[in-house]
Amino acid sequence: MFGNSKEEFPLNKLKLDYTLKLFDTDWTIVEVGEYDWNMDNSSIEYTIQSLNKIAYIEVELIKGKYEVIYSENIDIEESFLIDAIQERTIYFEDNPYVLDETYSGNYKNPNTYTRRESLDSYMFYYKDSILTIEKWDDGSYEAFLGKEIKAKKIKNIKNN
Repeated sequence: MFGNSKEEFPLNKLKLDYTLKLFDTDWTIVEVGEYDWNMDNSSIEYTIQSLNKIAYIEVELIKGKYEVIYSENIDIEESFLIDAIQERTIYFEDNPYVLDETYSGNYKNPNTYTRRESLDSYMFYYKDSILTIEKWDDGSYEAFLGKEIKAKKIKNIKNN
């Protein structure tokens, strides 16, 4: 199911230090986050690191199938993020991203003993790209650019 791996790993059950191959790059899971979206759904986010990049894979299991989003941090001034949420549109690299989905929930890193953090997640779409803005309960903002990928693109999952 996952490339040449002899053992099948459920994508929503991976752990720290697992390795995988995605986009012809070798990655290591360096952080795991759990999101509870307050609507009978949840997702797992893996922070993955290659030799020269950090990225994220968010996995949600819906009706027995994985929905997987690959994304990377992007740097956008906070005032633009606030305006985007209010205006429901943001321009990034000359493309208009339109707000389509909004979720409220909380986040926890199961590998640390930190409290749950509340957040609102705003998903803006342009063609196949997703620009996500997260507004955290401490008032901070983060932005990510990504796209939905097929689960089979994640290969050679290994428990090191």
